[in-house]
Amino acid sequence: MVPPVHPPLPLEAWLSERREPLRLMLHLATGNAFECAQPPATAALLIGPEGGLTPDDIATAEAAAFTPLTLGPRVLRTETAPVVALTLLQHHFGDL
Repeated sequence: MVPPVHPPLPLEAWLSERREPLRLMLHLATGNAFECAQPPATAALLIGPEGGLTPDDIATAEAAAFTPLTLGPRVLRTETAPVVALTLLQHHFGDL
């Protein structure tokens, strides 16, 4: 299934629309491990621009129940990170 791609929104507007039970923010400067045993019906991935999310963006996303998560020591391009993240979620939940 191809995930939908929506038009750009201000971060606060996008965060306020999120209802997904799994909310992940890809952020290099975190050591958080992924811990989610049951596959969620839906998930939201927040992936920042080139150069990463600002400290204010990170705080705003955490306040909206997003969990910071790293994909490891590699810095991925903005257009590559979603593909890697979706692939890892599919692998983790046995869909790959």
